[in-house]
Amino acid sequence: MKAMHQGSTKEPEYFVRFSLSQRAEHLLMMISFTALVVTGLPQKFFGSSISQAIILALGGIETTRLIHRGFAIVFCLEAVYHAAYIGWLIATGRFAPSMIPGKKDVSDAFKSLKYCLGISPRPPLFDRFDYRQKFEYWGVVMGGVIVIVTGLMLMFPAQVTQLLPGAFVPAAKEMHGGEAILAFSVIVVWHMYGAHFNPMHFPGDLTIFTGKIRREQMIEEHPLEYARIMGIPQEELEKQLGHQEIHGAHHIADPRSPAQ
Repeated sequence: MKAMHQGSTKEPEYFVRFSLSQRAEHLLMMISFTALVVTGLPQKFFGSSISQAIILALGGIETTRLIHRGFAIVFCLEAVYHAAYIGWLIATGRFAPSMIPGKKDVSDAFKSLKYCLGISPRPPLFDRFDYRQKFEYWGVVMGGVIVIVTGLMLMFPAQVTQLLPGAFVPAAKEMHGGEAILAFSVIVVWHMYGAHFNPMHFPGDLTIFTGKIRREQMIEEHPLEYARIMGIPQEELEKQLGHQEIHGAHHIADPRSPAQ
């Protein structure tokens, strides 16, 4: 990870957290997901007056379906790219398992609960991604698999019924719509609050758009990653971090560790 210096030759004011390709991937997913929700939910709840107004505004049901399928293809291509990119990282030995859940994430979840209940005086120390971000990432992965598979079944029902019983098509329709509602709810209730509306980030965290994270935010939210980059032993980090500023080593290493 590279550090960017702003106004200080000792410690960087910003760190590069996301590469250009990762930011572009997020932006494309954000656009395609929004378009799929806008064109998909009105089809599921077609009896609603709001749904009918949206469909008419988009040019009718056929146009709405065409737009939905177009962005569905974009969503599928992005999923293929993401899987291929991870495969390339594994093949080249550059894969960093920063999104793989482990025992620490379970422990961190319980420590966070104790902190929120006032039982523990301080929250757990997180690395590049915390247990909430990993949970959301894998929710996107598994939800994406469901909507892609069921969406393909709905696009090609005749071919599906040649291989599977006909009941699979209406079942796919229910799974497709149900997963879409779940994903939309998680984005609105969980992701939007966690990334933009909570008091620490309001009115918005722009890290995923700029790729840069402020030093103070890095220390607050990803202290273990900060300590690793700055060459601070974890024991020293725990001593110095009373949610105060950390004064660590001045040299910034550049071990690039791509995130999934």
